[in-house]
Amino acid sequence: MAAMPIVTVPPPFQGPTLGQGEIPVDGTTVRACLAAAEAKFPGFEAQIFESSGALRRFVKLFVNGEQIALAELDTEVGPDDEVAVITPIAGG
Repeated sequence: MAAMPIVTVPPPFQGPTLGQGEIPVDGTTVRACLAAAEAKFPGFEAQIFESSGALRRFVKLFVNGEQIALAELDTEVGPDDEVAVITPIAGG
């Protein structure tokens, strides 16, 4: 099988992914990778984006360990890249 970008999903967001923490996707940009994850697991993007399209509070996106901004969703990714969805764990 050809290499594909991976979307990594933190445990609090794995409800729609049925517990899957790594989703191989077919996409050449961050936006396309997230959309491909949504196509496989409906409801996934609702955890990341507000209805306005803004990132939800406390959600961060990373490509190969480097944080990207919402304006950088069209950043290109290759078949060996990782798109990570990160959310801090709140203590209390």
